[in-house]
Amino acid sequence: METPELRFEKIDDYRWELPRQGAMRVPGRVYASEKMLSKLERERVASQVANVATFPGIVGYSLAMPDAHWGYGFCVGGVAAMDVDAGGVISPGGVGFDISCLPWDARVLHEHGCTRAISEMLPDWEQSRVVAQDFGALQPVAAKPFRFFRKRPDTPLYRLSTSTGRTIAATGDHPFYTPDGMVRLDQIRRGDRLALYNFQGVPYERPSDEVILSESRMRAVLAGLGKGSAGNAATQILNQLRARGLLPLHYGSPAVPYLLKLIGFVTGDGTLGFFPSGRCGIGFYGRPEDLEDIRKDVSSVGYAATQIYSRQRTHQIQTFYSKYSFQSLENSCRTSPRSLAALLAALGCPVGNKADQSFRVPPWIRKAPLWQKRLYLAAYCGAEMDTPSTSSGLNFYCPTVCVSKEISLMDSAAEFLQDISAMLEEFGVETRTIARMTDYYSGKGGRKSGRCRLVLANRYQNLSALYEKVGFVYNRRKLAQGLQAVHYLRLKAIKVSRREAIAAEAQRLHAHAGVGAKTIHKSLGSPEDISLRFIERSIYEGRKSSARIGDGFDAFSERRREFTEGLGASGMVWDAVDQIEKISAPEWVYDFTVSHPSHNFVADGFVVSNCGVRLLRSGLMADEAAPRMDLLMDALFHQVPSGVGSKGKLRLTEAQMRKVFEKGARWAVENGLGDAEDLDTLEDRGAIEDADPDGPSRRAVERGRDQLGTLGSGNHFLEVQKIDAIYDESVAEAFGLFEGQLVVLIHTGSRGCGYQICSDSIQEMLRASLKYGIALPDKQLCCAPLKSPEGRAYFGAMGAGANFARANRQVITHRVREAFMHALGASPRELDMGVVYDVCHNVAKIEKHEFAGRKLTLCVHRKGATRSFPAGHPELPPRYQKAGQPVFLPGSMGTASYVLVGTERAMRETFGTVAHGAGRRLSRTQASKQISGRDLRLQLEKQGIRVRTDSERGLAEEAPFAYKDVSEVVEICDRSGIAKKVARMRPMGVVKG
Repeated sequence: METPELRFEKIDDYRWELPRQGAMRVPGRVYASEKMLSKLERERVASQVANVATFPGIVGYSLAMPDAHWGYGFCVGGVAAMDVDAGGVISPGGVGFDISCLPWDARVLHEHGCTRAISEMLPDWEQSRVVAQDFGALQPVAAKPFRFFRKRPDTPLYRLSTSTGRTIAATGDHPFYTPDGMVRLDQIRRGDRLALYNFQGVPYERPSDEVILSESRMRAVLAGLGKGSAGNAATQILNQLRARGLLPLHYGSPAVPYLLKLIGFVTGDGTLGFFPSGRCGIGFYGRPEDLEDIRKDVSSVGYAATQIYSRQRTHQIQTFYSKYSFQSLENSCRTSPRSLAALLAALGCPVGNKADQSFRVPPWIRKAPLWQKRLYLAAYCGAEMDTPSTSSGLNFYCPTVCVSKEISLMDSAAEFLQDISAMLEEFGVETRTIARMTDYYSGKGGRKSGRCRLVLANRYQNLSALYEKVGFVYNRRKLAQGLQAVHYLRLKAIKVSRREAIAAEAQRLHAHAGVGAKTIHKSLGSPEDISLRFIERSIYEGRKSSARIGDGFDAFSERRREFTEGLGASGMVWDAVDQIEKISAPEWVYDFTVSHPSHNFVADGFVVSNCGVRLLRSGLMADEAAPRMDLLMDALFHQVPSGVGSKGKLRLTEAQMRKVFEKGARWAVENGLGDAEDLDTLEDRGAIEDADPDGPSRRAVERGRDQLGTLGSGNHFLEVQKIDAIYDESVAEAFGLFEGQLVVLIHTGSRGCGYQICSDSIQEMLRASLKYGIALPDKQLCCAPLKSPEGRAYFGAMGAGANFARANRQVITHRVREAFMHALGASPRELDMGVVYDVCHNVAKIEKHEFAGRKLTLCVHRKGATRSFPAGHPELPPRYQKAGQPVFLPGSMGTASYVLVGTERAMRETFGTVAHGAGRRLSRTQASKQISGRDLRLQLEKQGIRVRTDSERGLAEEAPFAYKDVSEVVEICDRSGIAKKVARMRPMGVVKG
């Protein structure tokens, strides 16, 4: 359905209809002036309205309010009602979701250690598995993307670089992992620490269709193993391999990456054997956590491994000089399918005692794409290469790999290591020598055995190539320590480079200006790490080698504690931001969400990943408070944290969070954060009863536990206002409002917790759409029938998020009262600060409505739209039964906001819904290009509007001119009859995230 084919037909000056066409089940309807309509069409609102009209069970119209603009799935300002009893659905896209993105060339690390530009993933992203960090277990894991986005950038693009030279470009709203959790890029500053995962891998190359193992070759191998034409063993094995997609096997077969790893590990620290009894076995030995990874990979090729067994073992080694005994804990697992064992043997995996036979790296592996070669190498090195360690605390030993052989087979050992050396060189890893030691120990029967040892260079560049490009598979400890070693060496190299630059400058000053060592040293400020002796050697004696690190540089073990604090053995390290610069944006930016609960992935080495409004009235005249406005705004800014990642004064346990999900604002009141009468004027008395407190994930709990009582960022705000016009005296009186009154408007929602709930639901909803045969014109409209298990689960979790949002606004209300008391020196009685109303505008609710003469139970989706119930509606508080429901329509920082009241016409036409704000007309990028945050602050302050914010950039993105004319939006609502004006409010001060 393309937007140019969709045209609205005029009903009257403020209503426009989109006739049914294609798969639309109902017409579309938009509330707009003729002037607004053309912009709505340009913003693809018509297309999104038409797409929503295809939902099963939709009733009446697919609606858009006057503030509508493009959104995820639904347009923002979109409304749709689904018949619960007629197969109606529920969709996260109709509640709210945001997207942040990376440029086309950002390289994403995939499960098998290869990287792909994020734009290259577009055709086949659903088959991908990327590397994510499990923040609970503190380890890298494989995760499957379940949503992929491509869009034109609507926020600024920045390039970030760290102190060690790592760089990435991303939109300003893209989150990065920091010690404070995920934080937007545009909220990160120079010196802040970010998490890096420095494993680079190698670029992905599509494998060829060349056959590695044919059926005829497999038959020949089976004959060699005694599984020839006699009996049916060979036939059974071939059938089992075919059934698993393992025969014929080609480079592009999905199982090949896992087989490469298994063969590499067995070649090093495993066993493969066939026994006279006809049995066979594949054994793996290592740490339990590494064996678990092996078990998963065995499963990935269609087999199962045993559980992990542990036992104490006593070992004895007889050398030419002495006999050594020691004990160790041996952990192992096994798998014994004949077909798998035969497959590994056919692919060149050594069978039997490796010390008593010759073998090389299989030729087919040496022909494989580089990223596949890496899998074999990394698994073999994970088993056989020594763990990265230092000789003096500052310098690392040369990495080595040893192969033990019976003495007559030492040439074979050397040839195998030459194969390994040649493969390592393809990754830029330099090897020094292959040493032979023939006096290692006496084997059984007096046979001499020895070792060949491959020694690698320990230069920084060489270790970087080894640990960051090849790394280790099936050995998490080595992988993490290798990445930590390279980060340390990079810090060390930067320090040495600085000292060399100082030495060169000292030599220049001495040669051209005749300046002496003491003067030069003093001009440098006599830094602790640059001694006078260093300057003297540089200018008088000349340097025969590069500068040394000098005193004061901590040993690896000490530095590692600092840059891995809180990161465990995940392989992540902290690095400081060195520079952030705005850059020109490409035509398209990309992003995706992964299925893992930690919701992150690794791009360019960096770990990257519900709403409502409340009005408080006071017993104060605005003019009385004006002289103390600066003090009041400071107090509010202190009491109500704002900005991305902002944290409140509360840090809840998981059990407490579950209670918030259940009770909403009632939890806050029960815990002394508000007055009992506050609940009387909250939508649903502060809590959705159908919320499922166990619905939100552990990750959602974690993201929300310290955000209760905070505003967040974007278009969220807290505004102190003055009522400067009353349009309906009787309704205003019912609401407790009067001209000249000081009021506070709060706009915020469920913060990262609500985002996480929506994000967690998307994959399940995509599966449900397929399961129930729901045709989706746009995957962002994934949904499930309301009466299905998936639909009920999402509805319950969404209700929990809405309750968190209500509790959040209740806690903020309590903090606002505290700030007023502190700044104005007034008692609660003098302030008389009560809640006018609190209503959601990103939510789906079950409501009773009458349509076409029938009474229906509907699920009304309101995305960026607010409820507008008339007088007499049973869901209204008693005090508003005669007047109707208060409706709040905020403007922008420099413009008015409005109070309206719900109407009967809204019930008939829009399922009791009206606009929720002015609606954007410029993207955040466009707005920030037209004005700086500093200049906007000055403009607002000239108008008498005090501004408090922790982000000048975020302030610019929310400039008043970035929004539509709120007065025009209000007039359309009023004249169309879906709400009626009650009062107008002008801003005096604003706290902005």
